[in-house]
Amino acid sequence: MRRGAAGVLVVGVLLLVPTSLRPFRFTERAVAATEKAERVSNPVDLDRIIPPPCPLCAKDDLGVPIHVLSVEEVDAVGKAYSDTNIVRITLVDSLLQAGTFGPPKSDKARHQAHMLVRMLTLNAYSYMIRFGTDPNTVWQSNEASMAPAFASFSDPGIVPLAHLTQARMGLGHMCARYDLSQKMRTETILGGRHLTVRIDDVNIQGRMVRVLIMDLPTSLHDVVEVWLTEHVSMDVTHPVVDGPPAPYESYVIGNMQGLWVHKGGIHRPDAFVFWVTPRTTLGPKLPRLPLVGARIYVPHLRLRLPSIIPDFTFEDLREVDLPQPVLSLDYLTDHRYPGWLEPAYMRGFKGWEGAGPLPPGLRKQFPDLK
Repeated sequence: MRRGAAGVLVVGVLLLVPTSLRPFRFTERAVAATEKAERVSNPVDLDRIIPPPCPLCAKDDLGVPIHVLSVEEVDAVGKAYSDTNIVRITLVDSLLQAGTFGPPKSDKARHQAHMLVRMLTLNAYSYMIRFGTDPNTVWQSNEASMAPAFASFSDPGIVPLAHLTQARMGLGHMCARYDLSQKMRTETILGGRHLTVRIDDVNIQGRMVRVLIMDLPTSLHDVVEVWLTEHVSMDVTHPVVDGPPAPYESYVIGNMQGLWVHKGGIHRPDAFVFWVTPRTTLGPKLPRLPLVGARIYVPHLRLRLPSIIPDFTFEDLREVDLPQPVLSLDYLTDHRYPGWLEPAYMRGFKGWEGAGPLPPGLRKQFPDLK
């Protein structure tokens, strides 16, 4: 990836809310029933519903420089990731046409090319973890500096920019602060999509809390409400593991505070995880056991249904759609990608699915998984 001004990107994505929350598909009747008596998955102490100051905002002197990003720097990083992904897609298409995977028009060859692109392309996790784990600099941004990039690139991440006063990444942490002083209703732009956001009071664990609410469409043609308190914080790590079942690098956003999901109940995600075969080891052919996947971890996940239907519980670590690659919007709208990459209904490409089993190391890290 290109360095220089582009190498400073930080904060395009502070929160990655999955584009497909499969457990949250319910009828309007079921959802209406939740308004009477909400159950909370993964509750928190009442004094931590709004997270206290975190390592990135608890004091003025962080011991390292704070770099405030400009509009130009954020845009340069988006362009660097988009350019890198376009080059990698073009390379895989060249390999396909050259017969590397077999007869170019065969389903088997196209399947292998598609999987290799899913593993090679860079998504929002890539730069989020990279800058969040920076030990030498804290990167800072806000709504004004990020908005142009979020309107120019697909899948820059899922974070409402409206009223975002400060976002920081570095030292193994990420945090965001919002101005929620006034109730309001407006829109935010993410990858060319206009999403409704509003500031309102909600009931969490019996306490009225002022939150920013984003109506997030999912690939199930449904809408999930994402609630963010005035302060949102989380830890980030990027371990590289030898296996089993095969080598992989994982991108972990854990110890999440201040983020809630509302659909069939109120749910507090504790972690998002993305893993993939180390990209530095990927060659023109697929590894013996390709690994790529994404999960959301919500301990004690419970979904509230109408009284005549028992509530449901699910495994704590749930599969979600793979994050799509960061690409310039004109690359997608002009259909400059190979024909074997079919456009998805909402954005990105069809068939963007995981491959291989869930690594045992992640099962150990999140022991409630079944």
